[in-house]
Amino acid sequence: MTGIRRATLALGATLFAWAGPPLPMPPPYQESPPWPLPAPGPVQPPRDSTLRTRPDQVRDDMAAQVVAAANRQRARAGCRPLRLRTSLSRAAQRHSADMAREQRLTHTGSDGSSPAARMRDAGYHPGYIAENIAAGPGTPESAVRTWIDSPEHRDIILTCRYIHAGVGVAQGRGGPWWTLDLATGY
Repeated sequence: MTGIRRATLALGATLFAWAGPPLPMPPPYQESPPWPLPAPGPVQPPRDSTLRTRPDQVRDDMAAQVVAAANRQRARAGCRPLRLRTSLSRAAQRHSADMAREQRLTHTGSDGSSPAARMRDAGYHPGYIAENIAAGPGTPESAVRTWIDSPEHRDIILTCRYIHAGVGVAQGRGGPWWTLDLATGY
């Protein structure tokens, strides 16, 4: 029995050395305390928004005007209207600002990004995509008119598979700089 006992102890020591020391136990689950809710207070009247207009409100208004002008053209072609998507507008705005800063009209970003990569980075999951860019037209309607007067750009606007739009506009020398991103997500 002494030999079997020694063999069992040796085997146990070998397995312990092979398996290593036991892993520490994770700390017990703790629930964070709920955030205190603010006490109800008096209702404040809304501010008069006509006195102050934020730059992002101006861009939102311009984006809505670009999409409305594009949708008028699409309606004549029998396409359903485009809908503005915040993520696409974020991608388009970044690209317009990049073009204005670099003074370069291009679909490739200064960091080498493509339109699809910019859309993904902004949180949109693109399926089919297209991008129209322009520099110089002073109003949303004139930007769309510039694209409609170009056969390649008109074909992009009148492609019925696109259902989402994002618009970017940035001021700068040679501008304003416009980006219209069109897409169908998945």
